[in-house]
Amino acid sequence: MNHWIRRHPPTRDLYVAGLLFTFFFLVIAVFQILKPLKSGLFVEHYGAQTELYAKLANVLLAGMAVGIFTGLYNRFSRRRFISVLSGAFAVAFLGLAFLLPDDEQPLLIWTLYFLGDLEVTVMVTAFWAYLTDLARGPDAQRFFGPIGVGGVLGGWAGSSLAKFLLWSAGTKGLLVIAAGLMGGVLLAVAVTESLVRRSSTFNPIQRLHAVPKDQKRAAGGLPDLIEGARLVVRSPYLMSIAGLLGCYEMASQLIDYQFKLAAQGVSGVQATQTFLIDIYLYSNLLSVLAQFFLVGMMMKRFGPRVTLLALPAAITAGSLGFLAMPTLAAVSLLVILDNGLNYSIQQTGRESLYLATTADEKYKARAFISIFVQRLAKGLSILAVLAVGSIGLPAYYLTLITIGAMGIMVVLSLKASRRFGEAVDKSTVIPRTKHVSPAGRSEGNHVLAASA
Repeated sequence: MNHWIRRHPPTRDLYVAGLLFTFFFLVIAVFQILKPLKSGLFVEHYGAQTELYAKLANVLLAGMAVGIFTGLYNRFSRRRFISVLSGAFAVAFLGLAFLLPDDEQPLLIWTLYFLGDLEVTVMVTAFWAYLTDLARGPDAQRFFGPIGVGGVLGGWAGSSLAKFLLWSAGTKGLLVIAAGLMGGVLLAVAVTESLVRRSSTFNPIQRLHAVPKDQKRAAGGLPDLIEGARLVVRSPYLMSIAGLLGCYEMASQLIDYQFKLAAQGVSGVQATQTFLIDIYLYSNLLSVLAQFFLVGMMMKRFGPRVTLLALPAAITAGSLGFLAMPTLAAVSLLVILDNGLNYSIQQTGRESLYLATTADEKYKARAFISIFVQRLAKGLSILAVLAVGSIGLPAYYLTLITIGAMGIMVVLSLKASRRFGEAVDKSTVIPRTKHVSPAGRSEGNHVLAASA
């Protein structure tokens, strides 16, 4: 079999793409299993208002996560970096499964809530960094659509497992399943690394080994926590990506709060969990349809520009509908549009922008943006919720902030996609600040657009 694979490079590329598909499938499946579990438990016991303060606490947790993510990236090889993250989550899920008591103690409810949020931010960030790090060949971008299908199918599978096994397996059983799926990530990465060095499309140039300590000091000796922030602040291109994600997360958090507030009318823990599972199933169905029938066509014909504009347009339309009719049905539809299009069209378009970045930016800057900026934006949206509540306005007026954030997203989408398009069309470079690569070589002031 190995001899046959070596003789057929295109088929080997398909094997690698299939393994990356599996990686993304498993990560999102775990997220969709945990999402209704943690939210249903938390909302039922503490309510949507208390959840706001939990999400504010998540900002501090995100800062710690960025430091840990960057520190692991600096200290481990690419394969071990992903393996350590996956293994840590698998052990944590098993620990909660055996420690979670029947009376659902507050400490473990809060732990499950934070752990569920941490899994999706850290592992999705790690996946896209890993993919764009490997995608070096000229035909790599054509695999993004099919690989992205793994995420939307994983979301559908995770929601379906949660729906059909919740009443029989319970929260503990689903946590054990989540731990097993994270073990599958370990296996997928191990097999990927055995094939990728002989692939023509997925051809890693850097990060085969950890960064030596003396080279890390030569790079500036900055604490792990702020290395990614430094890269983002020095790059207008990365600042656009950060603003794009930040505006989306603010809007999405406002939508989620309005949805959870309306969902408080559903009584009972498992009834609440079942209702949330149903809404997330519809969201995942939309993701599957969009990924299969729209993403590939949009990326091929229009590139990131039109792809990035689809979600703001849909959320703006849904928000106007919710303003006109502020009901549970209307906000549920808005959640379906939000989650369904973000995890398919929007994420593929946004993550493709990182193809024109350095290896450090793919991991460190992306970690800062995808983990810390994301949670900071959620925290800012919570402050907006508290401010609106303090002056006695109904919660649906938060939709006006959502619409404003979508307008800013449109501007930033056009700006980022224009810079990306210029780099690709002209076969030139995107300006970058000079820094030392993880392999210890100075990358100079530019990044070759050919990597895109």
